[in-house]
Amino acid sequence: MHFEVPKSKRLKEFGGEYVMIVISILTALALEHTFQAFDHRQLAHEASEKIEAELRANAREINDVLAHNERDLAQVKKVRSELLQGIRDKVADDALMARFQTDWKPGLVLSITVPSLRHEAWDAAVANQAVTWMADEQLQRYVTAYADIRDVQALSTGGGTHFVDGPRMTDMMSDLEIGTATPHEMLKALTQVRSAYASIDGNLQSLLRDLPKADNAVAAAH
Repeated sequence: MHFEVPKSKRLKEFGGEYVMIVISILTALALEHTFQAFDHRQLAHEASEKIEAELRANAREINDVLAHNERDLAQVKKVRSELLQGIRDKVADDALMARFQTDWKPGLVLSITVPSLRHEAWDAAVANQAVTWMADEQLQRYVTAYADIRDVQALSTGGGTHFVDGPRMTDMMSDLEIGTATPHEMLKALTQVRSAYASIDGNLQSLLRDLPKADNAVAAAH
């Protein structure tokens, strides 16, 4: 039986072709990795831009809400303070109650406003996995900011109402209309309203202090 031994030249040609194939594969893989890395960075960048805009919008809304609530709370505090002083000075009940029909009327308000606190940009970044390509420090700041947002939403939904006895407040306003409410009852009601505003606004102020941290993380990443 006869075997043909490959010539040295043919072996060299085959070896060269093999090396070129390997190089081509490695080059293709490297390019693919480069393109994927670019796409991932771009995805993370776009997501961070949207998150930054969302957090800034939340901060603006919180400021607006706080301004509204603080105006109302100022009236409540003013009326409560004057009523308390009148009780201490032993002013006649009918004289004190008459003021709720005139200059104290603006203090009878419970129109606490809470912000919507949007989180769609963050939810989208989690869904498309853009968060996995963000810098660790930046991501941690976002996680903290949106965790705080969820906490404040939960507290804002129920926190203020914990201080207000809704049915009793309704009865008290009815008593005020028919003239049977007393200064002491009104003082208790105003104290509840003051506590409700303070609870909501305290949570919002705490969140507002944290939101700029998330914005700074974006600025540092750009």
